[in-house]
Amino acid sequence: MKNIFKIVVALVLLTSCEDVLVENPPSAISAESFLKTESDLRAGLYGAYSNIYAFYDFASSLYGDMLADDMTISPVVPDQLAWDELTYNNNVMSSLWANAYSGIYRANVVISSAEKVDFDASRKAQLIAEAKALRAIYYWNLVRAVGDVPLYESPDFTPEELVAPRAPADEVYALVLSDLAEAAAQLPSTSAPGTFNSNVANALLARIYLYRGDYANALTRAKNVINSGNYALFEDFADAFRPETKNGKEHVFQLQRILGETTSSTPSLMSPREIAANRNTYWSANVPEGNFAPSATFVAEMPNSYRKSITVTDRYQDIDGVSGTIFMDDVYGGNFPYYINKFEYYRDQFVATNYNYSIIRYADVLLMAAEAQNEVDPNNEDKYTWINAIRKRARTDANGVESPSDLPDLVGLSQSEFRNAVLEERRFELAFEGLRAWDLKRRGMFLEKVRAQGVNVEDYKVLFPIPEIQIELNPNLVQNPGYN
Repeated sequence: MKNIFKIVVALVLLTSCEDVLVENPPSAISAESFLKTESDLRAGLYGAYSNIYAFYDFASSLYGDMLADDMTISPVVPDQLAWDELTYNNNVMSSLWANAYSGIYRANVVISSAEKVDFDASRKAQLIAEAKALRAIYYWNLVRAVGDVPLYESPDFTPEELVAPRAPADEVYALVLSDLAEAAAQLPSTSAPGTFNSNVANALLARIYLYRGDYANALTRAKNVINSGNYALFEDFADAFRPETKNGKEHVFQLQRILGETTSSTPSLMSPREIAANRNTYWSANVPEGNFAPSATFVAEMPNSYRKSITVTDRYQDIDGVSGTIFMDDVYGGNFPYYINKFEYYRDQFVATNYNYSIIRYADVLLMAAEAQNEVDPNNEDKYTWINAIRKRARTDANGVESPSDLPDLVGLSQSEFRNAVLEERRFELAFEGLRAWDLKRRGMFLEKVRAQGVNVEDYKVLFPIPEIQIELNPNLVQNPGYN
């Protein structure tokens, strides 16, 4: 049966260095008092970037994968970690809510202050656009999770404005789309790794338009990225996840991790957990967390291909001085037959790694374009060009040898058949990258797929609750139905 973190565990693991038991956004502080030069503004912009770490990597896995049908809890996780089935208390969103509004506030400070600082007009426009893109990604993560949320477009507000009611989701989306459109128009096409440029903004716009069912605009934005010529698929699927190829040609937007400073736990979370009886596990000298595992349904339904061998596996090699192949069944007695293999290239690092979490890969952009094209003009053959590029790569091994029986090119599908095919291609190409639950939700299939895993989940749990502490701090907030 499908399992989910109990909320008390989720909160402990997701809580950032910022106190979530504070008003969000913070009380107004005069922006003019501390951002007075272009250098100050850029420092403020970097501060606004810092909040993005709360939304991706582990948080993406929890909210985007654990809630869906393809990832489950490792069966060898110790009993002291309490697991439950889609049981949210009213503080499930506390950390994400606090980090979102902290990031929004910081972005608003930069936007407001930049208008008052005298420096090159072109650089100013780009800086403001970058700050607006950050504001957009924070609001996007909020609105898709909980629906209506308070809307703040300035860092300066009265005490009455601070306790704003929830703005309709359509108003929030309007600001998000406007902010990203400005970023797409104002920013250059390339930028330092982990920062916004016009292509990142266009790719996010494609994702959001797809989520909203606006396929024409999704197609336009995805094609902007494709036609930029700045990106391409790695020839080897595994290169999308190797340390030596991070920030590569397929990586549109990656969360930057630096060993010893800002590290990632994703490879450790996806690995087999060490058990006391046998140290021959995923890392040779460390104790990986091993909280997550692929569901049996996912393993059974993923077509055989080189891509599958990189995504999940039932064995590992040369660990702890033991040469040769070690099978999961031999170590775990059949209780843990497969583990998530995408991140095995970090196995020689410690539990905290310098893995760059991919927020957007070019493969995702191609699949978004294919899906949107099928809805806009199902007779346009471009959709096959894009999806078949993904499938060709998936059936081609590290030596460039194709397996013709694996994932043959798609052709001649009806609109409905292609619609299902592209969702399945996203499922397997982007597995365990934080997108599955959101894809199911936008397609209206979330409840169906989760219930098929044996979870008796109520309809209202498609949305998350507003954190109870925020309702206590802001009497104008109204809880989502079902959570009262």
